[in-house]
Amino acid sequence: MSDHLRDLRDQYTRTLHDYLLEGGEKNLHRAYELGRRALADGLGVLEMVSLHCDAQATVAGTIGAREEMSALIKSAATFFAEAASPFEMAHRGFREADVSLRQSEERFRTLVENAKDVIYTLSTDGAITSVNPAFETITGWAITDWLGKSFAPLVHPEDLPVALVFFQRVLRGETLPIFELRVLKKSGDYLHAEFTKTPLVKGGQVVGVLGIGRDITERKRSQAALRRMNQTLEEEAKRIAHALHDEAAQLLASVYIALEGVSRDLPPSAGRKLQKVKTLLDPIEAHLRQLAHELRPTILDDLGLIPALEFLAQGVSQRANLQVTVGGQQVGRLPTSVETALYRIVQEALNNACRHAKASRATIRLEQNGRLIRCVVSDDGIGFDVPAVVNRKGHTGLGLTGIRERLNAIGGDYRIISAPGQGTTLQVEIPLEAQDATADPVSR
Repeated sequence: MSDHLRDLRDQYTRTLHDYLLEGGEKNLHRAYELGRRALADGLGVLEMVSLHCDAQATVAGTIGAREEMSALIKSAATFFAEAASPFEMAHRGFREADVSLRQSEERFRTLVENAKDVIYTLSTDGAITSVNPAFETITGWAITDWLGKSFAPLVHPEDLPVALVFFQRVLRGETLPIFELRVLKKSGDYLHAEFTKTPLVKGGQVVGVLGIGRDITERKRSQAALRRMNQTLEEEAKRIAHALHDEAAQLLASVYIALEGVSRDLPPSAGRKLQKVKTLLDPIEAHLRQLAHELRPTILDDLGLIPALEFLAQGVSQRANLQVTVGGQQVGRLPTSVETALYRIVQEALNNACRHAKASRATIRLEQNGRLIRCVVSDDGIGFDVPAVVNRKGHTGLGLTGIRERLNAIGGDYRIISAPGQGTTLQVEIPLEAQDATADPVSR
């Protein structure tokens, strides 16, 4: 017997002796505290019963001549009941926790089985250890076809190297960002899926992987359709811009020549009047040239996004009472779809600053953080109630629908920060992994 247990037994015996001689709530409370101590020390119910029997036998030998044995046993039973009450409460707590755990497990099982996303677990060697019914619905495979087998054959061969790298990273305890893979269906086709993975940890060790996969094939098709639509619109804008720049400019040049010829046949007074007409044509020509550039700026195709934004800022500053500055990093050439989308979004934001915000200053910042492009457009205008505008039925206003659709087409996202009297900031983020131009197998 350890010294700790011997000390507990001696205290229990003394307290029982005092209770049998004196009674009282004080001794019963001490019995309860001794029971708590025994429970904390890891004693079981049988060990507690043995301890009580030893103490009762010891005490009975000292006071048995003074008291009736039946009365002693009855009082000792009351003492023991008080000492054992912590064990009863702990047992009741464990029982309630067990019931709660079973109910929680049942709710979790129901949630997993009825989830529309695929929820699965992998062993450390990549074998599929569990998967929910959504796997059958989405892929057409039976669950039994793949239980216990490696996940690798389900992944498109071009995507498999990336999938294996991510799998190893999770086994090292990393939590990954959302990524995309192509997954084999029973029909032989591949679907686009979006994945999240997290380590399965037991006893401080990673014992597997928990993953969730979502079918995003329809989203990919929608994005492709939006990209095609935007490309069509850009081609049409380019055609109109060329018509403005070339055909309208030629017409104006013809008018200049005709006016010059007419002025030579007229008296000086009439010539001065024609000169006034020519001065009216000059801003028209400049305005048409500016509109042609903004409709489809050749500088965007030739020099890239930063020069195009600087040209746009200069044009807006000249036409409107708005001082526009362009700053941030000098990012390199981006995919055409990204450059075009950002140019159009900034153009819309500056138009809003001129027409609605009553702003006097605006800033454009472009940054690249790894494979993420961030563009921020801010103005010092009157601001607005964002939820009220965004949730307005039938008309979002401020060109937000166009911004949203352009970003959806290339996998980007945006955030608007504004309040009445506090200006407006538009934050746009576009992951380059989402662009087909990157040739990243994860995103195809």
